[in-house]
Amino acid sequence: MKKRGEGKTEKKHALRIVIIILLVVVFLSIPLVIVCCKLGQMNKNAVSTVKKPEISPGETATPPALIKADADKVDTTKDFDPALIDNIRMDDDSIFNESRIDKDVVNIMLFGSDVREGERHGRSDTMMILSYNRKLRTAKLVSLLRDTWIYIPDRDTWNRINTAYFFGGVGLAINTVNSNFGMDIQYYVKVDFESLKEIVDIVGGIDVYLTEREVEYINNSAENDVLPVKEGWQHLNGRQTLTHSRNRSIGGDGDWSRTRRQRDVMYAFFKKAKTEKSIASLTTLVNNLTKYVETNMSPMQMIDLAIDVVFGGDLTLENRALPFEGTWDYAWEGKMAVIHINIADNKRLLHEYLYGVQ
Repeated sequence: MKKRGEGKTEKKHALRIVIIILLVVVFLSIPLVIVCCKLGQMNKNAVSTVKKPEISPGETATPPALIKADADKVDTTKDFDPALIDNIRMDDDSIFNESRIDKDVVNIMLFGSDVREGERHGRSDTMMILSYNRKLRTAKLVSLLRDTWIYIPDRDTWNRINTAYFFGGVGLAINTVNSNFGMDIQYYVKVDFESLKEIVDIVGGIDVYLTEREVEYINNSAENDVLPVKEGWQHLNGRQTLTHSRNRSIGGDGDWSRTRRQRDVMYAFFKKAKTEKSIASLTTLVNNLTKYVETNMSPMQMIDLAIDVVFGGDLTLENRALPFEGTWDYAWEGKMAVIHINIADNKRLLHEYLYGVQ
């Protein structure tokens, strides 16, 4: 039999425990709340997602005839010139909603833009698909060659794939990839190329394997610190990384080598992120990066993905370029040297690579 007052004492003790637990939860949640608020800053200019039109704009598109080009006579180092393209409507396109192909695979489009004075969206010097498979623990990067001749939905025209970004921003670029290759991309991350310098410096530099000629190319930039001229792993700061990422002169194949270098830089970031095992260091990193990055992923989606990537165990990194080998050739469209591709073959090979199915 309980003495008088014992029941009240037990209730007070239980209440005290509940209060302590609540306080612990609150204090542990504060960093998460702060991180969510910071990550939310990346969403302030995010592109919206809307219902896909009933009839796909690209279903009845017929590719124009192209004149085959001699690969030895094509200048693969020439920069994108908007004066050489048709007058396509400028707009801020939304992303069309697509059904998920595989619940274990999330596809994110990565954009590296180069905004110049008088341009609405700037130029997308980098377009990559980042495909993360939670079940298989793989992260695959697919670079999209900017000169790829493709159908641009909602503009009813064929052109270089990077013109989709130039005329419709993130939305039109993603819709173009989804429409032509049967993809389900709904998310994106965009970084201005000039911001790459600051981002690399924030993480303390990255390690990239370079050839002697690539080292010399970086050293020839007057603003860069001089690296030892030798083949092997080099620790790059922000300016050196930007110079390396823009290099299309070394290698003799222009954009193919440049996109390979950009994938190498992305892998260096992945490896760097995997070394950040503490919540405190990740929080500091997030605080510093938010002003340089734009995305339509919600804060909780980013946190969930980051935790899974960093703390989920061994991660296999792979990369390819699109178009795939044996599915393309150079061609002329007016004054433009473009990459003519077999769209059906590239769609099949892309799905095999990302999903393991045709």
